[in-house]
Amino acid sequence: MSELVLIVLARAIHVMSGVAWAGAALVLATVVLPIATRHGADGAARWLALVARRAGTLVAVSAPLTILSGMYLFAALHPHDASAGGSVLKTGAAAALLSAAVGVLFSRPAGRKLLQLNQPSAQAGAASLETVRQLAGLRMRAAVSARVAAALLGVTVLAMATFRYASALV
Repeated sequence: MSELVLIVLARAIHVMSGVAWAGAALVLATVVLPIATRHGADGAARWLALVARRAGTLVAVSAPLTILSGMYLFAALHPHDASAGGSVLKTGAAAALLSAAVGVLFSRPAGRKLLQLNQPSAQAGAASLETVRQLAGLRMRAAVSARVAAALLGVTVLAMATFRYASALV
């Protein structure tokens, strides 16, 4: 396979998986988790957990594909790039890596614990005050970490969209 074919394939994977990752992160941060935080005690937690689990799976697949294809594209197309555009790309890449770290270190563990505590067997009988407090804290941690991850992906998307024009602005 020629290098050009690999670059086109990597770019297609990078764009499609990046759109899926950023889209899922934004929907989770701006729609799903705020609803779960406000209405989780009203019975919405079960349905929202299903949505969050599905979006989490999408992110778990698309984030590594985006990062790996981006690394290949940067190495193939921008080695030793010290231009303003290269700096913008590096900033976007760093924001994407930070977003992935926030997801793995904060969002995912909070989401998994929320799923465990929201299982029907865990709700048998009245929920203790400690469980209610723990659920509230986990919902807040999940919501804040999702917002941080989505904001970092916003920086990434802006960097990818504008890096070609950075040199003209300097």
